Amino acid sequence: LSGNKIGGSFPNSFPLFANIQRFDISDNNMNGPLPDFSRATPLMRELDLSNQRQTEQGGLTGTIPPDFSQLNELLVLNLASNNLTEFPPDLGNLLKLKRLDLSSNSLSQSIPTELGNLAVLNELDLSNNLLSDSIP
Repeated sequence: LSGNKIGGSFPNSFPLFANIQRFDISDNNMNGPLPDFSRATPLMRELDLSNQRQTEQGGLTGTIPPDFSQLNELLVLNLASNNLTEFPPDLGNLLKLKRLDLSSNSLSQSIPTELGNLAVLNELDLSNNLLSDSIP
């Protein structure tokens, strides 16, 4: 679904896709809060919702739901180029995560120390945000 002109918001209750492992709807114009993918996509390995700011009003907003930490098989999480403001420390529970890209959002709190739990993480991009404090 990447690179289309899909707009609007995700449904509050994301449809059940029990066997889906990769979901890429990047480069569209989705907006509003992120849904909880954990119950609907328990085998998800790659989730790419990046670059939703195709217009001034576009972009996913708010916080990353804490339930994302229950996506135990997740290897890649790309939420870059949205309007997200907060990410939960619970992301540190995604022990298989290899790539986390939250660049070009509006993240403004400190970097959670729990991200240090991501032992196999080999790419972390938090550039172009409003982060403060020191690197844990």
